[in-house]
Amino acid sequence: MEGSLVCALAISVLLPPAVFLPLMASTIKHLVYGESRLVTSVPVIYSEVWFPFAFGFLFFAFLFPAVRALLQILVLGSIRWGWTIPERGRLFRWSEQLRMWSLTDVVVIAGLVAYYRASISATVELGIGAWSYFFVAILSLVADRILDRRLVWNSILPDVTAYPGEHAPSCDICEMTATSRRPGDLCPRCGDRLDHRVAPRFAPALAAIVAAIPLCLPAYAGSVMVNQNLMQFIEHTVFGTVQLLADRGYWQFGVVVLVAGVVIPITELAGMLWLLFRVRFPSRRGLVRRTRAYRVLHRLARWPMIIPFIAAIAAPIVNFKGIDSIATGPGATPLFMVIALIMLAVRVFEPRMMWKTAGELG
Repeated sequence: MEGSLVCALAISVLLPPAVFLPLMASTIKHLVYGESRLVTSVPVIYSEVWFPFAFGFLFFAFLFPAVRALLQILVLGSIRWGWTIPERGRLFRWSEQLRMWSLTDVVVIAGLVAYYRASISATVELGIGAWSYFFVAILSLVADRILDRRLVWNSILPDVTAYPGEHAPSCDICEMTATSRRPGDLCPRCGDRLDHRVAPRFAPALAAIVAAIPLCLPAYAGSVMVNQNLMQFIEHTVFGTVQLLADRGYWQFGVVVLVAGVVIPITELAGMLWLLFRVRFPSRRGLVRRTRAYRVLHRLARWPMIIPFIAAIAAPIVNFKGIDSIATGPGATPLFMVIALIMLAVRVFEPRMMWKTAGELG
């Protein structure tokens, strides 16, 4: 807990300079100079494409990591120093639910690819903001790996040690058995519903996947980045970006774009359709295998966001109007929406639905 608390404190200190200090500096033949900051990506995206992409980048890259670090400081600090903070369990539950949506590691990988993409057009150097955000991502990763969540929950309110003979409702979030509560009541530790119904989750998960499928056409047919210089006007789709990086010798980053931008989203869509199909048409055979498959989909769901984030970060780096500029293309927004809908579907889907409809759960 103390290690995670230190990491959260360090993140809260490093995140403001990571967002507001220079991210990358660019120049073309030392004739024109430019400087980008991570926060400048938001107005640039807002001016070039539809606003959901701009606000999505704002929340996923800045606000959610900051809020999560603050919540962890409050909860872990209250445990460490004995602060009296109401609803600590609810605050820790919120911080855990923000874990999937805090994409600092995704932003770092997207920034690395954007650096090499911008280097094709200009000479680019990393600034203090880039290094600060890199350490934010590392600290977030370390904090998640070392945090003993069972210890935190027991420090907030200990688990019961004696269980009644009959059924007792339990919490899906903090895994507490509440012997004095009924199903549907609020958990005394984290505030979530006890033994909440999983059936209502089917329709939102299905709706998110159904909405994502038609958006794939403009997402992959449209350009995610547009490069305009003195000689030509070039539009790069996801596949075009892969080819561009490979042609310029950055084939390893082309593989990253191909896997994150194409392979994983297709796998996510096919996998979620399969799981939803098996909820509607249940079968006891392969339940464990499908549950494990869901866990893999849950872990992979956030990584395709690398692709629209590449466009978001690269656009402010090379912005020399009339000479050479990179802009976010019209395909970036539908691609962002496809990935966000997949993340929502994976988050809403409850694998226990497969077990209940197959008759394995009461």
